[in-house]
Amino acid sequence: MGPSGEGTPRRVLVVSADMGGGHHATGRALEEDVERHWPGSEVRWVDTLDTMGRWVGPLFRRVYVANVRTTPWLYEYFYSALWRHRWFASASKGVVAAWSGRRLAGEVERFDPDLILSTYPLGSAGLAWLRRNRMLPVPVGAWVSDFAPHPFWLYRDLDATYLMHPAALPMAELAEPGIPALATVPTVESRFHPGDRLVERKTLGLSTDRFVVLVSCGAYGFGAVTEAVDALLAAGDGVQVVVACARNEKLRAELAARGLPADRLVPLGWTPDMAGLTRAADLVVTNAGGATSLEALASGRPVVMYRPIAAHGAANAALMTLSGLAETCTRPAALTALVSTLAGGPAPVAAFDTVPPRDGVPAGGRSADAVSSDGAARDGAPGHPVPGGDVPGAGVIDAYLRGHDAHADLPALARRTPPVAPPAGAAARITPVRRAWPLRPPDSFFLHVQTRTITQQVGAVITTEPEPGAEPLTAAVLADRIQAALPVLTTLRRRLVPRGDWRRPGWVVDPTVRPADHVVEVTAADETERSAVLDRFWSEPVSLRRPPWQLLVVHGAGDGCTLAFKMHHAIGDGLSLIGTLDRLLETPGRPAYRRRAGARRAAPTLRGMAFHARRVVRGMWELGTSAGAPRHPFNRDLSPNRRGIVTVPLPTEDVRAAARAHRVRSSEVLLGVVAEALHRAGVAGAPGTPTRLRTMLPVAMASADGGRTAGNRTGVVSVDLPVGPMSVTARIQAIRGDLHRRMNQGEPHAAAFVMRALGMFPAPVHGWMSRRVYNAQFFNMIASYIPGPLRERRLAGHRLTEVYPVVALAEGVPLGVGIMRYAGVTGLCVLYDESLREYAGPLAGAVRTAFADAAAARRAG
Repeated sequence: MGPSGEGTPRRVLVVSADMGGGHHATGRALEEDVERHWPGSEVRWVDTLDTMGRWVGPLFRRVYVANVRTTPWLYEYFYSALWRHRWFASASKGVVAAWSGRRLAGEVERFDPDLILSTYPLGSAGLAWLRRNRMLPVPVGAWVSDFAPHPFWLYRDLDATYLMHPAALPMAELAEPGIPALATVPTVESRFHPGDRLVERKTLGLSTDRFVVLVSCGAYGFGAVTEAVDALLAAGDGVQVVVACARNEKLRAELAARGLPADRLVPLGWTPDMAGLTRAADLVVTNAGGATSLEALASGRPVVMYRPIAAHGAANAALMTLSGLAETCTRPAALTALVSTLAGGPAPVAAFDTVPPRDGVPAGGRSADAVSSDGAARDGAPGHPVPGGDVPGAGVIDAYLRGHDAHADLPALARRTPPVAPPAGAAARITPVRRAWPLRPPDSFFLHVQTRTITQQVGAVITTEPEPGAEPLTAAVLADRIQAALPVLTTLRRRLVPRGDWRRPGWVVDPTVRPADHVVEVTAADETERSAVLDRFWSEPVSLRRPPWQLLVVHGAGDGCTLAFKMHHAIGDGLSLIGTLDRLLETPGRPAYRRRAGARRAAPTLRGMAFHARRVVRGMWELGTSAGAPRHPFNRDLSPNRRGIVTVPLPTEDVRAAARAHRVRSSEVLLGVVAEALHRAGVAGAPGTPTRLRTMLPVAMASADGGRTAGNRTGVVSVDLPVGPMSVTARIQAIRGDLHRRMNQGEPHAAAFVMRALGMFPAPVHGWMSRRVYNAQFFNMIASYIPGPLRERRLAGHRLTEVYPVVALAEGVPLGVGIMRYAGVTGLCVLYDESLREYAGPLAGAVRTAFADAAAARRAG
């Protein structure tokens, strides 16, 4: 890991849209760069249009296709109005930005990215809105996949906007003064690169002795394609025309119906190997839509824009022609003359066109119908002669490709610092901060239920062993490692701020966080002193005046040490805790790359929504009709922040074997062991006390993302642990039956719905209702099972041997049990209130004996 976290894998969100193929093509190129710069990163795609509404994508695509094909004047009018009237551009962008931004907020929260890359204008608009209104805390870059930008592409609130040529920079400044724009080379996939034409032609079955022209007009096959084909065929028998019709099957059928031989006309449908097809061509003819021309330039192939489509297509053609990277033909005779000359045939007489000036677009572009009177391509025109000859204008393309380093852009963007929070301190905590990222209702829930005596913090106790030659694991070493990870671990820089009396609190990024202030180092002479140090650590609440987390290092007599990490429950749940820790650790043999999701999320169906609604209703009925928790003597007012912990390691393979023997899940076996241990230790099940303990069990919902570092996204199911006299086997089966019944009734989904619904109320009401439902009236104890990482982790040369999760308690609930599977050890940790200290020692021994009996009981049976 470098000094700024350069070597740390990222979580990258690609914001694109299925509108043609260019936006996804740019996203795939960026995905390759992420994999190359940060191996082990995770990439998730989100389709902007799908997030804006299930009907938005189909409608917008239909409107776009209709405008380009049948009403180009309307599309041109809208495009021109964006340039001519700043108020119109601002109003249009503002409406779309608020719409897109509010919908994208959920995607950002779910994935919790370190870096966001946008390739679609409406996505960039939404991200800019989030930056302005919610202080989006991670770097955001926007890539303009058109050669010529237009106002809808440009937002100065983003950290960087990447344009495809320096000539586009003045246009960006004109449309959005002060925008942080940079010029780069075509952002295309690495498969688009120069190569041998003859090799590609033999592979694709194309002619090796003719001048091959590729006609490619994007995913929809827009433009005057048939007119271009006629003009190219008229250039002579030495020209082979290959047409990539993409999704336009009607166009392909029309061209195939001509019955021309393959050495003259090759109509193709959707082609997966566009890179090879581009390298096989001597010339690429397109409609100036965007991605096709950039891919051709990256492949070292000259480009001719024929009859550019309206608005952005005409602007692309004008700017590329002005830059000397393409030619523009607006009449069939001009295209015939150009190709005939390049192919070595006689040039028909043609009147050469000029590119007319446009509002907002640089005028005076050189005509692409640039053929001199002697039949040769003019200087600087990227024309091709007959196969095997030199390429006039190739030097211009080569200089363009070498002029910038696109691959240096992502690390530079990742190092940018987004807008940060106001200074920390009492004044900052009292004064509302409007521009803060609002806490989700489930997160603010745990802020509301915290009291002066009951802190809401989750964490873990970790034991370590040094590897040969490793330096001691000191507070300074850990602080340095966390400091290096901070650029990619926003979780540890978040600070809580108020947003007003009636609004949920929010997060801001604290620019002054110093890991050394959060890391404490102590030395314990023996196990008793070590336990006392850990008890004090879990008794003290994390400070809310700074990012609410803390790390403790406990050194003992041996070479190893114990780490204790805690963070406020408002940051996240147990899965968030593990995700945060995982970002700080080394994983031997970490996979090189993971893609979290496809480019489009399936829209919910009516049947699926109805099924979910029925499940929530059943769960609500179960929650409403289920009796409250039994009144147990140990449910009492808790001591003011006086806690203790007990940890018990269990072999993971033995846990699995016991689960297989009892035909239940590992979590159900361990819940049975806990119930048996409570009975044996006398904590519950004494004469005259209830024979069951209502236990709140968090359940990971389907929407929870592995590896996330923030957010509470777990539902809750209650299960009755039988603590009266019975056999271990019967206890486990009783727990299994009760748990499955409640799960099938939809309790977790109903609980998650309630948590979200509470957030609809003003903050004071939300807090009052939260405190009413989170106490001993509804549950006696808390238990959490976390399926942690199976692979071993290391930290600064020290191997992590055991991990014990620590849960938070609640009002009147003095006992919490955290269970996590890590590598070969399943760690069980009991957090208890001081009033139960007399049971701490017996409980640890009871867990061990109860597990041994549970493992042996089924074998004996």
